[in-house]
Amino acid sequence: MGSAQAFVFFDLGETLVDLGSLVACLGRRLRTEYRAIAAGADDTALLWIRRTSESLPRGEGIAFAREIDVAASVLQDVLGARSVGVTVDQAEQILRRSWDDFEQRVKLCPGVSTAWLKEIRTLAAGLGIVTDGDSINVDRLIDRLGLLPYFDAIVTSEAVRAYKPNPQIYNAALEALGAEPNRSLFVSDTVLDLQGAFSVGMRTAFLPRRLLSGSVGLPSETLLLTRPGDLNEILRSFSSTFPS
Repeated sequence: MGSAQAFVFFDLGETLVDLGSLVACLGRRLRTEYRAIAAGADDTALLWIRRTSESLPRGEGIAFAREIDVAASVLQDVLGARSVGVTVDQAEQILRRSWDDFEQRVKLCPGVSTAWLKEIRTLAAGLGIVTDGDSINVDRLIDRLGLLPYFDAIVTSEAVRAYKPNPQIYNAALEALGAEPNRSLFVSDTVLDLQGAFSVGMRTAFLPRRLLSGSVGLPSETLLLTRPGDLNEILRSFSSTFPS
């Protein structure tokens, strides 16, 4: 690997791993277990994942909470608004069963493959994953998809006790790879992730997806990817602009 190559960091959910099937699995569970809301189960599941993302304690100085705890509380609220009363513990068990279903069906996002990751490795100084998630769930997905050989570091919010865009999680990832911010590129489907990366001096690339993406507030000079394969050519030409 050339000394001028970039370190590349990826978000996991919806950037590399398709979360649409998680929403579908929860929708099926809700349809089966709560027939009164069967007709709106898929919309309920979609609202749940978006509200969970919005509800994570992302600000600096805010007490950390595990993603499963936040997600269960959100599901309790979402179901309560539909006149389905559950405890937080019951909501958590629904989510854990849905996650077990999801793990059996999980797939990579369109354009992402192990062959593509193998090629990206040859174009980068190192690869990392930086994800908001509980470590055990992330590890299960990584193992299920066979992703571990392609990444030099996997940093979870639970391990660092900070969610993106808190600088703490990015700095932990940079340290794990021995990477300098100005030689690093962060790839994500969400603006918030990229704002955090930009705040610590990393360069940014936006890969919009259908589930959680929005383009308002992108950092200046963010690269726009229309598909994952765009990153290959960017790294071939862009790495020469990084300091040796």
